[in-house]
Amino acid sequence: MPLSRNQALILGLVLTGAATVGLLVYYRTDPGAAGNLPQDSDYRSAASSLAVSTRSGTDGIEAFVARRSATFSLDRARLQSARARKDVLQLADPAKVAAGALKPTPRQMGDGRQFVAYDAYVLESKGVGDDIEVYVPNLGLTLHGVIDNVEVNGDIVRWSGMFEDFNSTMSKFSISQTMVDDYVLGSFDTPMGSYNLEAKNGLGWVVEQGADFHLPADGKDYIEATPQR
Repeated sequence: MPLSRNQALILGLVLTGAATVGLLVYYRTDPGAAGNLPQDSDYRSAASSLAVSTRSGTDGIEAFVARRSATFSLDRARLQSARARKDVLQLADPAKVAAGALKPTPRQMGDGRQFVAYDAYVLESKGVGDDIEVYVPNLGLTLHGVIDNVEVNGDIVRWSGMFEDFNSTMSKFSISQTMVDDYVLGSFDTPMGSYNLEAKNGLGWVVEQGADFHLPADGKDYIEATPQR
């Protein structure tokens, strides 16, 4: 999939944090249990409301609007609504994702990756010290994270922090997104495995790190130099 300018930039920004969050960009996942999981509203078998909460004293949105003001005009109503939410991901209908912008290949459609809906405004409404909830389908767990750093690089903003569910240094998250391209990359590290997120226009997947890397037919991993003419 060709990368646009902002997609190339977001890839560079996320990889800058690879030493801290261990991010690789293309992946696959093992099948995960469905259970009582958050789901995109078009994919739920029964309607259910998600629990919401807001940290007291941090309800203002103007700082978040200003954070994007040089490159993108955020919808204040959506931002205010998202301020009261913590859930970053919901399960989505695979067919809906397949019809979206990322266009998963037939192999990707059947390799066990988990398809998700992603609302960029949830993170846009968050700053340092705020809580998020990340459902990792592969683990069947909703992880509880606290944002400890927000980096801004033009149109790309990166939120990173720690999951509180594990007493381990291998319990981190990093999510970078561009609102201009409506594109997001993320990594979720846990003691039980590392997983990555990719979404475009609100639809994408969560996959096990490295699972989308495949050796060529000769089994060798190398770059072949082009002869100079």
